[in-house]
Amino acid sequence: MKGELKREGKYELFKTSRGHQIINLGDEYYALVKGQKGDIIVKSDADHEKDKTLFKGKYYYADFKNDPDFQDTPHLFLEDGDQFQEMILPEGFPEEKDYQKKLVRTEKKLSKEKVLRHVK
Repeated sequence: MKGELKREGKYELFKTSRGHQIINLGDEYYALVKGQKGDIIVKSDADHEKDKTLFKGKYYYADFKNDPDFQDTPHLFLEDGDQFQEMILPEGFPEEKDYQKKLVRTEKKLSKEKVLRHVK
């Protein structure tokens, strides 16, 4: 089974001088925030003072339906060495009118082969 690939490209996850985590996906920026009811992803802008890069590489954003290996929700896969970190975005990415959405960070590390097999 395959997911529907929505976006792909290069990403950078960095920590700001204020300790916030920001993910840059091409020309879009999002803050990863620990909220009172769980993690959220918040639409942001490029105006951040970078302290250090945490990770960078390739990313894939795919939506899954009827795939036994993944929940039927959009997933963001971030390259981390020879594996991918999985994040689940149940409501998709934030937009201008709805600037924050729920984010589920998993501890799963997936092989490149598995991710590519399911998104390409």
